Amino acid sequence: MYVLNLLVGLAAQLRLAHFGLWHHALYLVVLVSAVLALVFTREGWLLLTIACLALFPKARPHTWPHPTLGAVGLVGYLLSIGG
Repeated sequence: MYVLNLLVGLAAQLRLAHFGLWHHALYLVVLVSAVLALVFTREGWLLLTIACLALFPKARPHTWPHPTLGAVGLVGYLLSIGG
């Protein structure tokens, strides 16, 4: 779901499509899923992902922090899988 949301966001960033509503709906699902994953797995690296997701409302679209938060959040997910 996280990667799907990244791809939808990338398409919007590159102005290939207009997925605003879907991107925000997926964001909510990803955020809730990450919090639930943290609760059930207690994997510390998910805190990085959740922190990035929590900062997204402050990062304006089409600015460098927005995709940077997405990439760093993905790193948190990948480290939690490897950990």
